[in-house]
Amino acid sequence: MKRVEKKKTKLLEKRKSLESLNTETPVDENHEEALNRGLDNIETRFMFFRRFLAPAMIGLWILVVAMPYLDTASKTYTSIILTVITVFFSLAAKPFVENLFAGMVISFSNSARIGDTVEVDGHYGTIEEINFTFTTIKVWDWRRFLVPNAKLITKEFLNYSLHDKHLWACVEFFVEPDADMKELEELLVRKTKSSKFFNQNQYEEPKVWNMGIEKESIKIWLAAWAKNPSDAWELRSDMRNAILESLRELGLRTNLSQVEIRSHQAEEQFRKTVAGH
Repeated sequence: MKRVEKKKTKLLEKRKSLESLNTETPVDENHEEALNRGLDNIETRFMFFRRFLAPAMIGLWILVVAMPYLDTASKTYTSIILTVITVFFSLAAKPFVENLFAGMVISFSNSARIGDTVEVDGHYGTIEEINFTFTTIKVWDWRRFLVPNAKLITKEFLNYSLHDKHLWACVEFFVEPDADMKELEELLVRKTKSSKFFNQNQYEEPKVWNMGIEKESIKIWLAAWAKNPSDAWELRSDMRNAILESLRELGLRTNLSQVEIRSHQAEEQFRKTVAGH
């Protein structure tokens, strides 16, 4: 347990950023405050586990040892005691016990750690604290999203900081089928490379993929490397602006505009056909 605590502490101390966005925070020395809060949380959590596990194991041992002697006791009293214990744990203490043991599982695993950038139920932010029964996620707009620990280990969520430090920032959009894909790709790559959140000396060039030819549009993916989740957030914003600028420069429309235009052209063609007859 001490070894796991030491490992968690070292990983947290190595983190250069504890924010999901690169912003000028209104709090002075916010990184130092977040780091100290996280270190205190790790120390308090593992201290509680050390103090909790020993009495729990002793109590379980006493219960196992005492079980052969229950036959000699009054069956009525024994059944009442067992019923009370069962009702208490199944109704009153069940949520607390579930979240407590789930918190222990999270503490000893690497699925979610303090400082990780995650997305849970559409909430994007950084894990600020892992308490005994719930986990606090500091959302990108500084709100706090509280997730019960039992829910966190039983549902799917995105962890952007689990292993790789580099992320593909990807944006999906649609263009009209008549678009010159080669010209559009060259323009998108050039504009994306100009973003300060894309390091062209370290990463390969941005990629443009044709992901599907649909009835009224072509589905396009624009992807580029970012070095961390906060840079990926900013890079995606720059990529969206690059897409809008490129479409404007090339005179292209999105699939929705194309549908409206084609509907208008169909009406004009219908009028000419009727007038010809």
